[in-house]
Amino acid sequence: MAKKLTASELGKLKSSLNKKKNEYIKTIDGEEYEVAVSVEFRDSLIENVAMAYIGYLQELRETSRNELDNELIKGTLKIVPVLAFREFTNIPVPKKATLKDIIGLSELLADKGITEALLSKFPEGEYQKIVNKIEQAAKSAKATVGEIMLANALNQDGDDSGLHESYGSDESSE
Repeated sequence: MAKKLTASELGKLKSSLNKKKNEYIKTIDGEEYEVAVSVEFRDSLIENVAMAYIGYLQELRETSRNELDNELIKGTLKIVPVLAFREFTNIPVPKKATLKDIIGLSELLADKGITEALLSKFPEGEYQKIVNKIEQAAKSAKATVGEIMLANALNQDGDDSGLHESYGSDESSE
């Protein structure tokens, strides 16, 4: 017999999605830490990771207008695990951190061996879901930006083609 989606049942469903399991990881120095890791990776939180990544790329693009730092570009490749840790662990990764802050944290965690150790504690296949979602979001964003740029170019071509000027000059010569 099917259950009814009551407020109580919705509360149970939500709490089941928020379950975490304590995992123990070691740094390369031998320090051991306890980290709570989500048992199930919710689609909405995977989307949060993808959108945060796209947001940081946008920040990089805006930064690049002034001065582009090769280290900053290289660093964007390392931030995905940190963004995943923010959503799926109890590691304190600030929501309003700058790109440089996130890159710095990603380098610290990688250099201490925490990133590798913690990713191995994620449920099998869940991190790949994050990577797939980011790839999908990036393709979608790229297509949207491409459409906007094309529409803008077409509008500019129409305005800059000189057609209005030639009509104006024809009218004035008659």
